Amino acid sequence: MPPKNKATSKTQASKSESKNAGRKTARESTPKAKAETAQSVSVADARRGDLIVIDSAQVGSPAREGEILRVMAGEMSVRYEVRWSDGHQSVITPGSGVARIVRR
Repeated sequence: MPPKNKATSKTQASKSESKNAGRKTARESTPKAKAETAQSVSVADARRGDLIVIDSAQVGSPAREGEILRVMAGEMSVRYEVRWSDGHQSVITPGSGVARIVRR
């Protein structure tokens, strides 16, 4: 078998890269994924008026959603005063990976 020409191999590789450059993965192309990426922020970057969403630990139960009324930053953690969708208010300190913040 004859050896491949290195110049031809590089040209073919660059052509395939340019073909794939415009493609998006299935996750990137959905409208919901675009909206989540644009609006979701870190829990540490939350501010008054943002929406906090806490997924349920129990399968099949709905997530809790509320509006952040006040952010209380401490040395070790951040606490939030939240008005929940059912109308009551509470102060929470969400654990790591429990809550997500959505900008309004």
